[in-house]
Amino acid sequence: MFNGFLPFCLGALLVSGSAFADSLYSINVDTSSLSGTSAQLAFDLIYGGGPSNTVTISDFSTDGTLGTVSPAGLVSGTLPGSVTLTDSSLSFFNEYLTGLTLGTTFSFALDATTNGPDSSSSPDALSVFLLDPNTGLPLFTTSDPTLSDSLFTLNIDGTRPGDLGVYTPTVVATPGSGSLSPVPEPRIPIVLAGGLAFLICGMQRGRYGRRLS
Repeated sequence: MFNGFLPFCLGALLVSGSAFADSLYSINVDTSSLSGTSAQLAFDLIYGGGPSNTVTISDFSTDGTLGTVSPAGLVSGTLPGSVTLTDSSLSFFNEYLTGLTLGTTFSFALDATTNGPDSSSSPDALSVFLLDPNTGLPLFTTSDPTLSDSLFTLNIDGTRPGDLGVYTPTVVATPGSGSLSPVPEPRIPIVLAGGLAFLICGMQRGRYGRRLS
């Protein structure tokens, strides 16, 4: 288990002339400080209570090595091919979890439907984690205000490109050309909207053990 925050760089970059151009974001994660580390890469889609949404992960690339896949909920596909996660009132927690021996980088294109919450619901949200395969806890702490130590969270608030919060020392966030509105400045997302859902989910998976002990 790593202590403290190990620096890496996560960026959402526009790559012209590629499939990334029509996506909400292209995500690029520099893991050179963790090269050779065994990890689990988790994509968690949480249902907020309103309309359903689907998130698509595509164009995945890494100089590391992918391992065993353990999906949960409404998930289809396998990396490095396209993976889709769909939430619904019958599927609150949806996760694509894969082993990953880290290299110096991994990247992927991220797209999502844009069905925002109704007045009585929270936004659906996608969070991405790097976990310790032995404990199921994050490899390191981040500035995630929900205390779940995600790399980043996309709150699906009904806009395109949505509300993206990234929790790394150096961040560049530029939406793909498929976006219809400007990307917000990297900032803390709405804690009250998504915090309770992530707390429940994190407690189920044991990710909060070290914070609640």
